[in-house]
Amino acid sequence: MSKDKKHKSIHKLFPVIKVLFSTAGKKYPWFFVFEALKTLVQVAQPFVGILVTPLIIDELITTRNVKTLISYVAILVVGEFVLIIFSSRLDTVLNKYQERMNNYFTMQLGLHSMSLDFQLTEDKDALDQLEKARTGMTWYSGGAYGIAEQIFMFLGNVLKITGLVTIITMHAPLLLIVILVYIVLNGFTTAKRNKYELQAYNRLSGINRLFGYFGWRIVDFRYGKDIRLYGAREMMVNRWKKNTDESIANWKWQADKVYPCALLFELFFLLRTLITYFYSGLLVIRRVFSIGIFTQMISAAGALDATLGGLVWNIQELLKRCNYAYEYVLFMEYPEALPKGKEMIDNKDYKIEFRNVSFAYPGTDKKVLDGVNITIEPGEHLSIVGLNGAGKTTFIKLLCRLYDPTEGEILLDGRNIKEYDYKEYMAQFAPVFQDFKLFGFKISENITIKENDGKDLKDLVKLTNLEEFVEKLEKGLDTRIFKIFEEDGVEPSGGEQQKIAIARALYKNAPVVILDEPTAALDPMAEYEIYRQFHTLVGDKTAFYISHRLSSCRFCDRIAVFSEGKIEEYGNHNELVNKPNGIYAKMFEAQAQYYR
Repeated sequence: MSKDKKHKSIHKLFPVIKVLFSTAGKKYPWFFVFEALKTLVQVAQPFVGILVTPLIIDELITTRNVKTLISYVAILVVGEFVLIIFSSRLDTVLNKYQERMNNYFTMQLGLHSMSLDFQLTEDKDALDQLEKARTGMTWYSGGAYGIAEQIFMFLGNVLKITGLVTIITMHAPLLLIVILVYIVLNGFTTAKRNKYELQAYNRLSGINRLFGYFGWRIVDFRYGKDIRLYGAREMMVNRWKKNTDESIANWKWQADKVYPCALLFELFFLLRTLITYFYSGLLVIRRVFSIGIFTQMISAAGALDATLGGLVWNIQELLKRCNYAYEYVLFMEYPEALPKGKEMIDNKDYKIEFRNVSFAYPGTDKKVLDGVNITIEPGEHLSIVGLNGAGKTTFIKLLCRLYDPTEGEILLDGRNIKEYDYKEYMAQFAPVFQDFKLFGFKISENITIKENDGKDLKDLVKLTNLEEFVEKLEKGLDTRIFKIFEEDGVEPSGGEQQKIAIARALYKNAPVVILDEPTAALDPMAEYEIYRQFHTLVGDKTAFYISHRLSSCRFCDRIAVFSEGKIEEYGNHNELVNKPNGIYAKMFEAQAQYYR
C-alpha cells in the first residue's frame, strides 16, 4: 500500500468510526459492553494452556506427584471450560446484536434514500453511490458490527502480545526477532491482497446494480405478460448471463491476483515454524530450560506469531473495512441537489407564477422548457396539453420542485419557491402522476398513506367511483393490494388503480391538485363520470390537468398548449378551438373526427 493510499485509508478510519459508533451507541449501547467482556475472555483463553501445560509436563518428568498433577489438570480443564462456556454465551448474545445492527443500518440507508431530493433518484452517480453504500455496509465491511469486532480484536491482541512477549523474553528472546521478521513479510503479502480486493470491489458496484436489475425482473411476476407476449425471455436471460459473466470475470481477476500472495503466506509460515522448533530444541539440549518450558516456548511463539499476524491483519482489515464503509458515510452525507429555504406558507389562497423558466436535465444541454411564462390564479383550473415530449410533465416536476429551473424562477405568493421550507412546500401539492405507484398495503392505507380502518373514506370511495369495486371484496377497504403478502390480495385493474391514486390525492386535501393523464386507464363511462364530477372532485382548489384527450379541457378555466418546450397558445377552449391554424384546434379536430 502506497503512502498516499495508506494516508487516505487512515483518513477514512475516523469519520467511519465516528458515524457508525455514535449511531450504534445510541441504539445499542450494551453491545459495546458485551464486546469488551468477550475481548477479555479471548485474551485470557490462550494463557491458561501456555502457563499450566509446562507445569504438568515438568511434573510428569520429575517428581510425578499425583495430587500436584491433579491440581494442575483441574486448573487447566476447569479454567478452559469456564472460559469456553462464557465465550460461547457472549457469542450468542453478540450474534443477536449483529442481526439487529445490520437491519438497523439497512433501515437507516433506506430512510435516507427516501429523503433524497428526487433529482438524485435519477442521477447515475447517486445510484452508484447507493449501491456502494449498500454493498460496502453488508458484503464487504460487515457494517458497524464488523468494524467494532476488528477494533476490539485489535485491543485484545495488544494485551495478548504484551503477555506473550513477557513470557518469551524470560527464556528465549531471540525468538522475538524471528517472529518479527515473519510478521513484516506476512504484512506485505496481506497488504497486496487487500489492495486487489479493494480494486475488485470498486469494479463491482456498477456490475452488481445491473445484475440485480435483470435478475429480479426475470422473477418479478409484474413483468410476466410482457416477457411472454413479446418473447423477452431470451433477451432478459442473455443480459443476466452477460452480467453474470462480467461478475465472474471480476472475481476470477481477484482470485488470480490473490493466489501468489496466499502461496507466499504459507511459505513464510513454514520457515518460521522450522526455525522456532530448531532454536527452542537447541536450548533444551544445552539445558538452558526444561522440556516443559520448551513446550511453553513453542506454544507462546505460535501464539505470538498468530497474535502479531492477527494484529497486522486487524489493522489492514480495519482500514479495508473502513474503506468500504466510508461509502455509507459518503451516501449519508450526500449533498442536496436543491437548496432549501426556511420560510413557511401561511396564505393558502396564493397564485403561482412561472417567470421566464427554462430547464435542461442534468448532464444535457437540450432545453426541455424554454422561456416559459405563465401565471395561475388561486382556484384556477389549468389544462396542459401538447404532443409527447413537449415539456408538460417536466413543467409539473418543476412546479412540485422535484427539479429546479436551469434559468428563471417560479414564484408562489410572490416569493421564489426556493425560499420556502421544502416539506412545507411539498405539502401544498396532491399529484397523480401517470406513472403513479401503489403499495402492497391495504386499499385504505394506499389512500391515506397511514394505518387507517377506512371508516372515514366512505364518501371519498363513492366520489371516485370505487364503491362497486370495494363492495365486491370480502374485506372491503382492508383488502391488501397485490398478492405479495397475502393469497387473498386483490389485483386491481389499471382503471381501478387509477381511481385509488385519485382518491389518495383528494384525501391529502392539499391546496393544489395535479392530475397527469388521470383517466388514461379508465373506460369511457368511468372517464365521463370523472369529467362530470371534476369540479366536485377538485372544488375551489387550484388544479393542473394534463391530458391527451382534449374533451377534458372543457372542464378547465384555461388551457396552456405546449410545443417544443414553450407555451405556444393560451386561453379557454372556445378561444383556442376557433383559432385559425392553431395547434389546439388541429389537435381537437384530429380527435373529434373519430367520434363523428
